[in-house]
Amino acid sequence: MLGLHQLIAQALVLYYALVGIWGVILGIRKAEMSSAYRGALTIGVVMAVVQAAVGLGLLLSGRSPASDLHYLYGATVILTLPLVASYIADKKFPRVLAFGLASLFMAGLALRAMTTGQV
Repeated sequence: MLGLHQLIAQALVLYYALVGIWGVILGIRKAEMSSAYRGALTIGVVMAVVQAAVGLGLLLSGRSPASDLHYLYGATVILTLPLVASYIADKKFPRVLAFGLASLFMAGLALRAMTTGQV
């Protein structure tokens, strides 16, 4: 189960980095938020929730991360997109660019979570 948790973590870092780059490029091109990009963001959140469920399984089996910061980073990865969506709802900032930058931020958070979770 630990191997699965580490594999999903690596996938999250790469996935959010790619989705972030995609969003920034779309934002620079002043493109609208497409259903494909919205779907990609949803897939990332679902991956993060699955990651949290696997982590909870590890915790219940007696495995805990090296640092309690691991929980903070993991929760922040899940909560970032909804928070960004609520913040930019009434702003003039391009939505796709905001989500692209948030995805890059989440890639960094996922990477940092990996470093705090190692025993």
